[in-house]
Amino acid sequence: MKTDYNSMMILRPFSTEDASKILRWCISKHAFRLWSADRYHDFPAQPEDIIKQYEGEGLFPLTAVVDNVPIGHILLRYPTNDHSIVRFGFVIVDNELRGKGCGKHLLQLAIDYAKHHLGASKITLGVFSENTSALKCYESVGFSITGKDSYMIDGEEWSGVEMELMVEK
Repeated sequence: MKTDYNSMMILRPFSTEDASKILRWCISKHAFRLWSADRYHDFPAQPEDIIKQYEGEGLFPLTAVVDNVPIGHILLRYPTNDHSIVRFGFVIVDNELRGKGCGKHLLQLAIDYAKHHLGASKITLGVFSENTSALKCYESVGFSITGKDSYMIDGEEWSGVEMELMVEK
């Protein structure tokens, strides 16, 4: 029997036990940088690196689970003191479930969380231009491109786009 991951998926607060599983989804240094940009110094990162990254105020790391098994992850945060704006980051889905709609469903749940629990009226995110599957996924839930920028990643210039979604109250 096939598991319907999307209908069973829920978001719960990130647990320190999730960190090692999330890192296993970064199957190469390139995939790791697409996920984390320059936020972690070393590849592979260690579970304690993720845990340390999530210390502080205004951070809401969430894990997507089915039957309490982690299948995805996302960080929501307030990028400024204006709590009507929420930024998404560190979005990732278990490699074995990519292309099955799980990323889209994770984003829909996160949008709902940002709206109802964090009071968001606008959600922003950044994605590398070459990450076309992520870009299409973000567009499929209503994000639109608002600008471009570039980042130095491991000594190379990577191009990216900024995206936003206006949330209806």
